Amino acid sequence: MKTKTISTLVSAFIAGLMFVACAQNAGFKTVSPQEFQKLMADKNTIVLDVRTAEEVSEGKIPNAINIDFYSNTFEQQASKLDKNKTILVYCRSGRRSAGAAEVLAQKGYKVINLDGGITNWQAQGLPVSK
Repeated sequence: MKTKTISTLVSAFIAGLMFVACAQNAGFKTVSPQEFQKLMADKNTIVLDVRTAEEVSEGKIPNAINIDFYSNTFEQQASKLDKNKTILVYCRSGRRSAGAAEVLAQKGYKVINLDGGITNWQAQGLPVSK
């Protein structure tokens, strides 16, 4: 009985370590719309919208550049971004941009993802340009 309990505890501990390791290996962090907006003021950032052109036509965060994450050329286009700048990435809800952030982080970029995407940004009353 004692051996089974220790085995269960060890298994749980290892699973916990693996979870933490995976979370840290993502290589990027996710911030609130307010924090994202503050970071945009830094000249050493690039705001990257990874939505489709159709989505972008409905409105975007001011001064954002667009590279469609679903495009076959996403990685090729993204690799042209300046690695000396922090990439502030967003999409509609935050899921796609998290995927893009992971790809960019693996390529050596410093990346910050917008929590909840432009939907959350707009819900907070922050500016959008057409």
